[in-house]
Amino acid sequence: MSLRLRNALLAGTAAIALAVSATGLAASAGPAPVTGGPAGADLCSTQASAARSGATIATLRGFGDCEIARRLTTLHQLASIVGASKGLTSPDAGHLSSEIAGEVGDLTSLRGAIDAQTRIAPLKVELVQIVTNYRVYVLVGPQVRLAIAADSELALKPNFDRLATTLAGRIAAAAAKGKDVSAAQASLDAMNAAVAGAVALATPVPAKLLALTPANYGSAGGATVIKNARIALVAARDHFKAAAQDGRSVLADLS
Repeated sequence: MSLRLRNALLAGTAAIALAVSATGLAASAGPAPVTGGPAGADLCSTQASAARSGATIATLRGFGDCEIARRLTTLHQLASIVGASKGLTSPDAGHLSSEIAGEVGDLTSLRGAIDAQTRIAPLKVELVQIVTNYRVYVLVGPQVRLAIAADSELALKPNFDRLATTLAGRIAAAAAKGKDVSAAQASLDAMNAAVAGAVALATPVPAKLLALTPANYGSAGGATVIKNARIALVAARDHFKAAAQDGRSVLADLS
């Protein structure tokens, strides 16, 4: 194998390995950060304390407005993440953008209803809806991050396919010259098997994630779906890492 070709193949496997590592960041990340965190302990703590110590229209409204504003901030952040993502497929990006826009519109309407409410009992019911009807932090944030991770991981397959074709050609050429290529072939087979395993793990994830809605989150086992998606994507990332190493092993075996 020429030094130039070897260097090109090494650069290719290194680029793939770097891309694999990058996809793992999203798989392990939580919802988009916002001041005060998902629990709102900091950002809305003053309003929450006031509502607990004296549940009046004003204090309850102040707490509700703060919690909605916090969620709207997060949703706008998530919309920017989706819009800037190069990993999401167009259908998944469209689905998430539509979902986020709907959440923004509905939460804005709910804020109007809260601000117009003049009775404590129905106001408390409306406040509960901020969490139960929208699930910005337990659902929408993880959906965005994990869908990006899944689509980004699946986008690695064509790169590995091209690498596999090139490496298979180099193995065939080396074998034609009488070189023992059994180790190189074994490494290539391992690479292809690792890629297949990664794809099998990541492929179902986007559809399962995007099938979740605030309305079916509980009945569909949303927390479990998200947990399993994260586990699958981390495992897929590890498969891709192993595949990149196998690709480098092929080159070493042929040298």
